[in-house]
This record gives sequence, structure tokens and C-alpha cells, in this order.
Amino acid sequence: MTRSCPWLTRRSCGSSLGALLMVAAVVGALVIVGWASPSRADVVVYTQAPPPPPPPYYDQPPPPRYYYRRRYYYEEREPPTMLELGFDLEGAVPVNLPRFLDGNDVQGGGGIKVRVGEEIRLQGGLRFTPEGGYGYDHLFASDDAGNAYSWDMHRFFGGARIAFGRFLVPVIYAHLGYGWRRTGDPTVPEAGGLAFDVGGALDLRVVPHFGIGLHFEYASIDAEPYAPAWTAFGLHVDLLF
Repeated sequence: MTRSCPWLTRRSCGSSLGALLMVAAVVGALVIVGWASPSRADVVVYTQAPPPPPPPYYDQPPPPRYYYRRRYYYEEREPPTMLELGFDLEGAVPVNLPRFLDGNDVQGGGGIKVRVGEEIRLQGGLRFTPEGGYGYDHLFASDDAGNAYSWDMHRFFGGARIAFGRFLVPVIYAHLGYGWRRTGDPTVPEAGGLAFDVGGALDLRVVPHFGIGLHFEYASIDAEPYAPAWTAFGLHVDLLF
């Protein structure tokens, strides 16, 4: 005992040895406990999950609608053919009648025409109308003695009209037929012969199945002697069925 603890008394040496043994026991217990415990602790942390990602586009509300204002013009489509009934009211001016020996001077007058045809619509806005009708023109005349010898011209004719356009419609036309002349002048006998006319018009067609316009034409009847020829200008209307 004296070798191991030369500087201590026997009692103090025994106390020191007891303390060392106690420290060794505690350290051993801690080592055993540390070895028996898990190497790392399992820590459970509760966190709030992030919000889910937005759904695909087709699951989202549709975008606001955009409305475009459009105008629709209704235009009644005309049939390819229509019956046409026309009425002409016109003034007439003679162009080639001489002044007769008795002083009979043929002056201006007026007339009417009635036409019936079939309007045929072609490509490109072209309208072709074969037609026939009757025309009457009256020319005033008087001589030096004050006698009235008016001229009356009648004619039946057939021909065609060609028109272009939709609303403002230019027209050209021509007819052939038979006409006759009657006068009260004893020096000018009644006579008849070939009648023809050629002219142009400008129609306005805004209302469906209805047209109105102005026309100008040159007409003649080959009724000798003194075959009448005149220019006519006036107003006309056309009804289509």
C-alpha cells in the first residue's frame, strides 16, 4: 500500500481508490446506455402542405367573351326570269315633216306605250328582255285657216331590251313592227308600213319588282307619202312578277 501511494496515508489512499472506482462505474454506465440507445433520434415535424398547383387551362373558367357587331344586309334574290309589264308616258317632237301647201304645220305632241316581256337575268348583272307592245303618239297640227289636222300614229312592235346593273340600271332597246298614220288632212291619205324605234333609258330599281326611269328614243313609220318620224322622251315604270 505504501508503494502505490507513498505520499498518502492508508486512509486517504483508500478514499481515493473508492472515488476512482465510482467515477469508472458512472462512465461505464454512460457508455453502455449510449451504445444501447439509437445512434440518432427520429424527429417528426408537422408542416402545412403548399397549395396545389393551378389546374389545367380547360378546368379554369373560360375567358370573357368578345362580341363583334356585324351588319347583315338582306337582299331579296330575284328569280332567273320574271314577267315584266311596262308603261311609257312621253312627249313627241316631229323631225322630218314639211310645211304643207295649205299651211298645215305639224307640231309636237305626246304618246303612250304598253310593253309586255320576259326579263331574263344573265351573268355579270346583265338583263335581257324580249318584249312586245303597242304604241300611240299624237301630233298636233293646224293650217292657216285654223283647221286642226292632227296626226295619230299607231304601231305594234316587238324587240328587246338590254340592261346592266342592280340599282341604277342603264338600258338600250330597239323594236320593229307595223304602224299606220291617220290624219284629218285631205291631202295626206291614211297609210301604213314598217315601224321601228331605237332608244336608251336609265332606270332606278330600289324597290323589289319595281322600276322607274327616263327614256329617249327615235321612232318612225314608213307610211308614204310623208312618212312620220319623231323623237320621244318621257317617264316609264316597270312592274315585275
